[in-house]
Amino acid sequence: MDKQTLQLIEKARDGSTRAMNQLFNQWYKRVYNIAWKYFAEEDAALEVCQQSFLAMQRHFHSLNEPAKFEIWLYRTVINQCHQEHRRQRQQRVLKEAYPGNVIQIAPERPDQAYQREEVTRLVLNALQKLPEDQRTVLIMKEYEGLKFREIAEVLDISENTAKSRLYYGLENLKKILLSNCASKEICHG
Repeated sequence: MDKQTLQLIEKARDGSTRAMNQLFNQWYKRVYNIAWKYFAEEDAALEVCQQSFLAMQRHFHSLNEPAKFEIWLYRTVINQCHQEHRRQRQQRVLKEAYPGNVIQIAPERPDQAYQREEVTRLVLNALQKLPEDQRTVLIMKEYEGLKFREIAEVLDISENTAKSRLYYGLENLKKILLSNCASKEICHG
């Protein structure tokens, strides 16, 4: 971590609102990207961002080692993703119990033009079908570029467990994508 970021962290820990805002601006895009890849929906990603930064502000005093800020923040974001996932699951259960309250959402337009957008959508949808532990490791490794050591530290697991979850996550993602390709004829375009 660079010296300027470490100084910001120290100032924020001392109560500087300006430093906290600068950290927010510096890290917002990465936090949002993790949440977006986790949920593949903007509302959930924005909610996770907001909750992550609120949690960061509330618990900043518990960060004992400023050099571990990145790991600490990733852990906060992943925890917020898990909480949002549980909240969404509870809402689905309520909507199923009371179907009169369900709002019909228009289906996605089938004529979306670019293959890149279609592939992105397929991958994000496939990610949603992975078990939570595999999805989390896959996002952190493949999209955020974290090392296995860092992933293990964020998730409080061993490096071998992180490697195993990535392996099985990639295998399951491949199966899901191949299954989607077989059922939709988009793979031949």
